[in-house]
Amino acid sequence: MREKIVKLKNGGIFIYSKTKLNNCFALEAGFRVGAIQDKKPGTAHFLEHTLFKKTKTRSNADVELDRNRIAYVNASTSMDYLLLKLYRTNKLANKSFEFAHDILMNSVIDDEYVETEKGVIKEELNMCLDSESRDVFLKNMVQSISGAKFASDIVGKTEKNISAITFKDLEDFKKKHFIGNNFIASMVTSMPYHKAKKLIKKHFVDNIPHNKDYKKNKTYYDSIAVDKESSVKIVKNTQDKISVLLSFKIDANEIDIYTKNYNYSFLTKFLSGSQGELFLKLRNKGLIYRLDSDISSFKKESLFNIVFESSKEKIKDIIDIIADEIKKVVNELLDESVTVAYRKNLEYFNDERMPVRPSSKCHLNLMDYLSFGKLFKIKNRQKKALRKGVTPKAVQKVANIIFNKSTKMYVTVLGNVTNKYIPNLEYFKEKFLISEKEL
Repeated sequence: MREKIVKLKNGGIFIYSKTKLNNCFALEAGFRVGAIQDKKPGTAHFLEHTLFKKTKTRSNADVELDRNRIAYVNASTSMDYLLLKLYRTNKLANKSFEFAHDILMNSVIDDEYVETEKGVIKEELNMCLDSESRDVFLKNMVQSISGAKFASDIVGKTEKNISAITFKDLEDFKKKHFIGNNFIASMVTSMPYHKAKKLIKKHFVDNIPHNKDYKKNKTYYDSIAVDKESSVKIVKNTQDKISVLLSFKIDANEIDIYTKNYNYSFLTKFLSGSQGELFLKLRNKGLIYRLDSDISSFKKESLFNIVFESSKEKIKDIIDIIADEIKKVVNELLDESVTVAYRKNLEYFNDERMPVRPSSKCHLNLMDYLSFGKLFKIKNRQKKALRKGVTPKAVQKVANIIFNKSTKMYVTVLGNVTNKYIPNLEYFKEKFLISEKEL
C-alpha cells in the first residue's frame, strides 16, 4: 500500500504515504481550523505560540528539552489549519506522537505566557507587513481574487488586534475547535500502514473525541475565487526597481494543469529566464533584471503569471517584446527541437529514483487533500503520455486558451512609479489578448 486516505472513528482524517527511505517518518498533525475561524484576528496563530510553553505533565523546561531530544517539533498556522510538524527516526515514533499529543491537547495557557508572547507576535507582524509591502504577487491577488488573505491576516492584521487577545479567547478557541471532527494528520514513513495507523489511533483518535453537535467549518479554499474584472493597478512604494506582474485567468484548476496537460508548465518555462531565449533578448538590450513565469492555482481556476523587474523608463519596451513573443507562440508553431528538449527535462525530473523528501511529501499530501479532497497521483505511464503530449501544436492550443480575447487580465506594478510610465488597460489587452479573428 503506497498511499491511503482514511476517515477516523472520531471524524478526523489520516493521510498515509509510504517512502522508500528507511527508518524515518514525517508527520504533520493538528486541526483543520485557522485564521478563518478567528473571532478576534490572530487568535489561532496566538494559540500556536502558546502550545510550546508548558503542558499538564511537562514544565516549560521539559517541553523545550523534549522538543529537541524527542521530536524536533515545529508548528504553523494558516487560514485553514493549525499543525505540528515532526521529522524523526521510526524508533522514536511512539515518543514523538505522545509528545505531539501532549502539546496539542494538554498545553496549559496562562496569563504569564499570553502577555510575554504578545511582543514576539507583534514583531512577527511587522516582518509580515514589510514583506507584503514588497510583494507584487500579494498586490495582484488583492485585485484579482475575492476573499484573498495574507500572512498578516493570520498573524493578526494590526498590533491593536494582538493586544486585544485574552487568555479566555485562546482557551475558548481551543475548546471549541480542537476536536476529532477537525483532526487531520499526514504521515510519510517507511513503516507499514498498520503500524502507522496504530500510532494515530493510540495518540490522536482514542484521546480526541468527536463532537456530534459541531457545525462544519467554512474553508478558505472554498471561499476564494478569481472573479474580479480586468484591471491595471499601480502600488507606489520607495523601492528603486519596478516589479511588474501580468496575470491571465485560466478556467482550469491545479489538477487539470499539472495532471492532464504539461503544456501549461512548458509555457511558464518558455517565458522564464531559465529558458534563456526571451530573457537574453531583453537582457542584451539592457532592459531587464529578472523575468519569471508560473501558475497560481486555486480550487476552481488559476492565474498564469509573468513577472519582470526593471527600471520605470524601460517598462513599455519590455512589455512590447514579451507581447510579441507570446503572439508568435499563438500564431506560429514552435520549432520541434524546443519541445523535445523540454520533454527530456521532464523525463529527468519525473524519475521515480529521485524521491521527494518525506517532510516535503508530507506537506504536499496535506495541501492536496485540503485543496481538492484527494491526492495527486500520476502513474509512470501517465507521466510518459503527458510528456509526449508536449508538442508545438499542443503548446499553441494552450497559448490560445490563456491569451484569448475573453480572458480576464490583471496587471500590477509595484515601485516608485507613476501613471506616466504605465500603459492603460486597453493597451495591455490589445498587446496580449488575441482576437477571435486572429485565432
